[in-house]
Amino acid sequence: MKNDVIKILFLTAEPTNAASLRVKQELRDIREKIQSAYQRERFLLEYRLAARPGDISQAILDFTPDIVHFSGHGTSTGELCFEDEFGQISPVEPKALAALLELVAERVHCVILNACYSDAQAKAIVKHIPFVIGMKREIGDRAAIAFAIGFYKALGANRSVEEAYEFGCVEIQLQGIAEELTPIIRKKVDKLPTDFYIDRPPIEQHCYKAIKQQGALIRIKAPEKMGKTSLMNRILSYARDSSYQTITLSCQSLVDGTVATDLKKFLRSFCVVVGNELGLANKLNEYWDNQVSCNYNSRYYFQKYLLPNIASPIVLALDDVDSVFEHPKIAPDFCKFLRNCYDLAKRGDSNSIIWEKLRLIVVHSTEVYASLDINNSPLANVGVIINLPEFTLDQVQRLVKRYRLDWTASRVEQLMAMVGGHPLLVKTSLDWVKLQQKTLKELLQAAPTASGIFSDHLRELWENLENKPELKTAFSKVVRADEDDPVQLNPIQAKSLQRLGLVTLQGHFAKPRCELYRQYFCVYL
Repeated sequence: MKNDVIKILFLTAEPTNAASLRVKQELRDIREKIQSAYQRERFLLEYRLAARPGDISQAILDFTPDIVHFSGHGTSTGELCFEDEFGQISPVEPKALAALLELVAERVHCVILNACYSDAQAKAIVKHIPFVIGMKREIGDRAAIAFAIGFYKALGANRSVEEAYEFGCVEIQLQGIAEELTPIIRKKVDKLPTDFYIDRPPIEQHCYKAIKQQGALIRIKAPEKMGKTSLMNRILSYARDSSYQTITLSCQSLVDGTVATDLKKFLRSFCVVVGNELGLANKLNEYWDNQVSCNYNSRYYFQKYLLPNIASPIVLALDDVDSVFEHPKIAPDFCKFLRNCYDLAKRGDSNSIIWEKLRLIVVHSTEVYASLDINNSPLANVGVIINLPEFTLDQVQRLVKRYRLDWTASRVEQLMAMVGGHPLLVKTSLDWVKLQQKTLKELLQAAPTASGIFSDHLRELWENLENKPELKTAFSKVVRADEDDPVQLNPIQAKSLQRLGLVTLQGHFAKPRCELYRQYFCVYL
């Protein structure tokens, strides 16, 4: 994109039933920076004000932009707020916008979502678009405009998208606004299509045995990107081979602004979704009694309608359950519901036969503990608990062979000396070396820097700590300690850093999880 004409599509929406924003000021500032650029003839700016959802696809088809820039409102559950025909809010979900941009991925190079909480959209879109910039949390008008000024100022000076992003964040700082950490850039990671799943014995066999048990519950937990969903899919494949019916639900799609604070709405929608997946008609109103609790009603619907209408055992897999844990008004009771489903199969009474059909898989990360500590919840110590470990040296060597890389054992050890056996970091490294035709030496040199291939991952970890001053101070001590003299932390700090995936523990002594983290955080903490 460096020497070609760059076409920018600016979309904005200001619904009348939402707070007023200075989006026209942002547009004026962007136009000014482009017009004052040294190579201004390379830039074409098109805009759509008061955009409706249908305007997005029409504008993209008409203008074929390189950059799509949205300025407006975003919701805490990730929707972008466009306008309907009456000028009211018309929310667009992440999966809808991502599906549209997938269709034009060969043209669009960058998407900027200058709206509150738009990182949820960015995560969905970056699967298809090389660069997506979103906002991790609320962003004020002044900060949003400052970011746009810095971004387009740099772009007009022929800087890359990544460099322009950095200039945008710095511009927020220069204007004395403490929101420079709110924008986040997501970069598409090309992946090889082959299934490179690596078994971690005896975990898989243990799960296969467990899922055959009547009324089973398997809880898979680990920090993000450790392979939880891949293991879940393996178990489901085994269950289907055993003639079980399977349902997979991502809790991200179950929780939105309409149900996150209303237990009744959430459990009713959950029951309806499960019924839909089973191909059963919605008869919830026939079984729901407002005189009893929501949990009781949900169990009753499963017991009297859903489970009796299936012939074979069913495995219900709930992925991304963190999305429920984040909402304290629904999380505890939902955990109680799952615990009750498990307990009812174990009672040995006349109803147990029905509940024995249901087997549950609950998948969650260890990062989300702000509103609900799962270890002190109704699910604590229930069923089979799987803590996913890192890859061993032998497992990484097998993965290298599947990538058909001609590496000696020494090279594998060099990689693991930097990233350990972290599945995401190992696979990202091998993808990059294979697809980019780069050397391991080049990868390792840039790895712990802001320009390395792990920059997004490292920045997310850093932002997690930035919001937790006590943990930030504790981890700063850990990364600066001598390798032979690890730091002793208080139990709460030690466990919290372990849950974030930042340290390994030997008793209450903590070490950085890998050399990558030590080097990066020594610079940035």
